[in-house]
Amino acid sequence: MSDAEFDPRHYRDNPRAIARYLTEAFETNDLSTIMQCINRVMRAQNVQALAREAGLRRDRLYKTFGGEINPQLGRVMGLFEGFGVRFAVTPLPPRQRAERPKLGRPPKRKAAIRT
Repeated sequence: MSDAEFDPRHYRDNPRAIARYLTEAFETNDLSTIMQCINRVMRAQNVQALAREAGLRRDRLYKTFGGEINPQLGRVMGLFEGFGVRFAVTPLPPRQRAERPKLGRPPKRKAAIRT
């Protein structure tokens, strides 16, 4: 979704809409897309109140989720708590992989019996 298509009023204090939007972003598995979407949702909120809810400073929110740095997981989780949403982890679709070689030790040889 481009900036022109994004309507901030739809995402203001609407955890269900935020969850759907961010789920779609995370499905891309592309960090820059995810960060851009988080930034859009963040700016649709009252950022000062969101910062208090997330336990972060307002300027730190802008800097962390501006898309130029890779945020710490704790900050992402705090922001999501402020949005009223949480992470959900799902497996990636299976992909073709080359068969792994058989590993392991060779079989033991029987020791010669001494008399």
